[in-house]
Amino acid sequence: MPAIALSLVQATKRYGVRAILDGLSFGLMQGEKVGLIGRNGAGKSTLFKLISGEDHPDEGEVILTGGLSVARLSQEPDFERDATVREALESALADHRALLERHAAIHDALAKEDSTKLHEELEAIEHRLHHLGWDLAPRIQAAATFWGLDDLNAKVAALSGGWRKRVALAQAWLRQPEVLVLDEPTNHLDPDQVEKLQAWLQTFPGALLLITHDRQLLDAVVDRMVELENGKATSYDGGYSDYLLLKADQEFREARLTDHMQNRLRTELAWLRRGAKARTRKSKLRIEEVLDLKDEVADRTKLVAKQALAFQSGSNRSDALLNGRALTFSYGGPELLGGLDLVLQRGMRVALLGPNGCGKSTLLKLLLGELNPTGGELSRHPKLKITTLSQGRGELDGGRDLAWNLCEGAATVNFGGAITATHVYLSRFGFSVPDQRRDTASLSGGERNRLLLAKAMLSPADLLVLDEPTNDLDIPTLQNLEDALRSFPGTLLLVSHDRFFLDQVATHTLAWQAGTPRWELYEGNPATVRDLRAARGAEQAATGFRLPATEIKSSAPTKPKKPGLSQKEQRRLGEVETAMAGLHTRIESLDAILADPAAFLTADAPGHQALKDRDAAKGELETLEMEWLELEEKRNEG
Repeated sequence: MPAIALSLVQATKRYGVRAILDGLSFGLMQGEKVGLIGRNGAGKSTLFKLISGEDHPDEGEVILTGGLSVARLSQEPDFERDATVREALESALADHRALLERHAAIHDALAKEDSTKLHEELEAIEHRLHHLGWDLAPRIQAAATFWGLDDLNAKVAALSGGWRKRVALAQAWLRQPEVLVLDEPTNHLDPDQVEKLQAWLQTFPGALLLITHDRQLLDAVVDRMVELENGKATSYDGGYSDYLLLKADQEFREARLTDHMQNRLRTELAWLRRGAKARTRKSKLRIEEVLDLKDEVADRTKLVAKQALAFQSGSNRSDALLNGRALTFSYGGPELLGGLDLVLQRGMRVALLGPNGCGKSTLLKLLLGELNPTGGELSRHPKLKITTLSQGRGELDGGRDLAWNLCEGAATVNFGGAITATHVYLSRFGFSVPDQRRDTASLSGGERNRLLLAKAMLSPADLLVLDEPTNDLDIPTLQNLEDALRSFPGTLLLVSHDRFFLDQVATHTLAWQAGTPRWELYEGNPATVRDLRAARGAEQAATGFRLPATEIKSSAPTKPKKPGLSQKEQRRLGEVETAMAGLHTRIESLDAILADPAAFLTADAPGHQALKDRDAAKGELETLEMEWLELEEKRNEG
């Protein structure tokens, strides 16, 4: 039976009068992998600081099970001043070094005086050192090799954000902790390093709390999702995709309940308007109930305003916007394009896929006309309108406020043909009126990105070029951005390290082929390209005999089946849906028990049985879900 690794018990943290965390109770079991998500400002980083000991709750407590080793990685890791990469990695092995030093000290003590107690301690230390090794150098070299840290003598302070993040991950990897807490570990990492991180976390045997906007990483690693909202935590079994399904189901049931309450409120208000008299005790109570119901409906319908993300299309209706033939480019060294043939047509959403250094930024500059090809022909439609969002975010003047950066301080903006007050338009992107007066230099990374997206949406475009548009955005904003880009009728060029985002948006993929080298255009998103290349590699590696396609087909014609569900299957589908709804409710009630850290404090505490019941319910739910999918697919065929 797994025990709790760490927990928060009724933890409250306020900044001013606002409670960021409000009586939060949360438990992380040993060996469990949990993903933590929420909007910007929901309290994710605050929770990380509480767990890390950087801050303390105003009320409640944070409990770490005694004896467990913990490694924590913040968004911007700190290092000793002037430390080299080697020294930073050595600092992560302080416990290992202490064992070696204690081993030597015990030998010196035993040379002077024999002691049974010292012999026992020496035996225990030697047992651990047989596992860890008798030298720090091999472990440091293994970490450097795994994370690609070639120059161990480089100063960490002189490294880029991506390389510093690699050093911090190598430190956590070396510590071999029993509890691992990571806050946005994929920031600044290239795709290869994200895949290494994913492989490590998948095999990590300890407890993991992962705060990240990388939804593909969440899907691949975690077995439970926790959403922070309004200072509270809600738990969902499974990865990010499971969370989306469960959340959608929950929101559907909430909407049904809200509709029911609104209908009831309309009836009760009609009764009041007919001149209800408050003379009798029964009438007074009913009036009070109506007023309470009105307040409750008002609370339930206070939805978080969805950001008005919509990109405006240009007036160009031509199908072919850009045409390149046999394009080559070189800065005087290696060829970067490899004779690229590319036709960008209206409606294409193209993801650029390739490792850092393969020339993605160069290719974008070439297509935008900032560079000229050294070979081949490149033509653009004469009326082509282009809107760009660069990775460096250099378009903003840090000494000016938001309105100046958006529209040079104009009182109104033209959005989709409608004249809108500038402060109203900015508020749609989560900027309050007081915040709009701030200098842009004081904005966070996510706020700067939202401001640039707001600015880009004011410019009609035939071709939209976005370089890392997802940086520092929270998951709800990412979802809104995905919807906006899928609805954009123009042409889109996308560069992003967010694999989930690219798979949701792209219709085509321009992928770098390292062995050739050259760029290849595929129809389909990056996931399709990865699968296609994997299949191609497997086919090339295979040596077994394969039948020709003509021999694989069956010669006997198959009798066509009647599409759709039979009456019996329709009844069964209803039974399955009812049973699934009951199991979801059952699992939610069991999760509420398991979220209480006191649920495992004693042998007869309710958490032990609740954990068994949840596993059984989850297994039954998975069986029903498979049956439901089969029935739904058959019904859709009809």
